Amino acid sequence: MRRHNFKAHQLLKPVDPPFHRANGRARLCNVKKTVFVLSTDYWLNSLHGSSILSLFRALTKLGYRVKVLLPSIKKKNIEVELFSVNSLDVRRHIPLVTLLSLYGRALKLVFEEKNPIVIFDPPMLPLFLLAMVFRKSKGIMLILSRPLIERGFFGWLNLLNFRLWLILGKNFVEGFTAISPFEAAEFSRLGKIPENKITVIPSPLGEKFEKFNFFGNRNELRLKLGLRASARKKVLLYQGVLDKRRGILEFLELFHETFKGNYGIVLLLIGDGPAADSIKNFITNSGATNIFLLGPFPYSKMPEAIMACDVGLVLLPDKPLWRYQCPTKLVEFLALGKPVIASDLPGIRWIARKSSQVFYIKEMTSSGFKEALQKLLFRDESITAESMQFRKEIIHKFSSFSVAQMLSQMICSL
Repeated sequence: MRRHNFKAHQLLKPVDPPFHRANGRARLCNVKKTVFVLSTDYWLNSLHGSSILSLFRALTKLGYRVKVLLPSIKKKNIEVELFSVNSLDVRRHIPLVTLLSLYGRALKLVFEEKNPIVIFDPPMLPLFLLAMVFRKSKGIMLILSRPLIERGFFGWLNLLNFRLWLILGKNFVEGFTAISPFEAAEFSRLGKIPENKITVIPSPLGEKFEKFNFFGNRNELRLKLGLRASARKKVLLYQGVLDKRRGILEFLELFHETFKGNYGIVLLLIGDGPAADSIKNFITNSGATNIFLLGPFPYSKMPEAIMACDVGLVLLPDKPLWRYQCPTKLVEFLALGKPVIASDLPGIRWIARKSSQVFYIKEMTSSGFKEALQKLLFRDESITAESMQFRKEIIHKFSSFSVAQMLSQMICSL
């Protein structure tokens, strides 16, 4: 099995479908295997959860039968050929009851078959241990990012809990995933896990982005999406989870200071999160007439929303949780050939490399932000052509099928 050695310069490379030899003939090693995916995350209710589900659906193209179980604030079940998603309605449950309910549903699901492959996030480790003992399951601990660590006692307790999951899992789990080589190195250090047990499975690109092409008028697209106020203006797009801990309020203050009274520059915010009310208050209290909070968009509309803007924003604070991330929004911007202003962080550079499509900002200052925007808005044609070539590379490397192939190799090695 191919492993990543966590070097900073290492890039994704799509792999061929995994084969092994039997009776002198090559055959797919994953045919007819059942994979259970058990998550405590709300993928059905998050903006980029659809891209994660597209990764597991892509596994069916390699011959797997995939069954996903996860919580949701709205009951929703999906059944498509070899792929199924079952959600647990948790609106009436406190978190502990939710976890116990998931355990009960997951046990019933996993016990339907012998020797299943179980892919699960850290809180589901006890359930996997039961499946391992009674059904001889083999497992992969799916870690898309570290938990958000805050200061104080509860932050320390949260980190300790995560380290315990890693240390316990090391003794029972066949493999771990990490979202970037840097995260893999951190998990290896925190859990004393051998590097050869960790495989980099990065943010997959949703199928909508892989197939989307737009050659029409950008202003007409904005009107179609209800973005009338941004017609004939330069539009910056910030999309994803709206959280103070991601530095969103500090960025709003910087944007307002930099472009106050400049009605030719518009900032659109698409998404939802704990900072949504604070953002609304900031817009009202500051009188910012060129900042618009649109709330969450349907994932199916996000390619159009991105194409309707001029520049994408991928801004994260230089802190442990965000430093080594593989932001899905960055992959989506690059896959649609969109120029990006991004924080100068190792995880972001791992994806974008030295592409002229991305302008890195080390420190968020008014002058630095103006310079970045000026360079990206007035790029020459040769740079634009280069970005379109880079778009093809991003789609090839981060497509849900390419990432599924990497996961398949991992499964085949169990």
